[in-house]
Amino acid sequence: MNTALQPQNEERIEALPKPTIDVKALEKQIAGKKAALICQSADEIKALDITILDVRDQTILTDYFIIATGTSNTHIQSIARNVLDVLRDNGIRARSDGNADSFWVVLDYGDVMLHVQSEETREFYDLERLWADAKISAWPSEVVVEEAPAKRGLFSQ
Repeated sequence: MNTALQPQNEERIEALPKPTIDVKALEKQIAGKKAALICQSADEIKALDITILDVRDQTILTDYFIIATGTSNTHIQSIARNVLDVLRDNGIRARSDGNADSFWVVLDYGDVMLHVQSEETREFYDLERLWADAKISAWPSEVVVEEAPAKRGLFSQ
């Protein structure tokens, strides 16, 4: 019997501790990424005034409300359709309610809800005021960076 492969003494090898997963932190991270993907998808279709309401401390219904404005029934429908398509391509499905004819479409992703509204509907229901205790932030649309004019010659200013 080959004893070279056996330990010389009978030391007990302790197993490495199992990693602990902070489920709450993981859920927040996933919801945040989902919210960003929703905002980005709405922004691609030129949704106006995209606003994110962090309502985690106000309700157990959802973590984030995202509110976006469409300029017409067709625009509202296009925004909702693009968000549905992009998230479905990423394996995320939604329940939807309303249609463009009602001037308000809601896509419910569980921890994130998207409200696409006409300007008039948004002003009338004023969800930002209703959830005024939430942390509210605007989605940054493309930032236009003005470049310095190119210098044309050796002595140009």
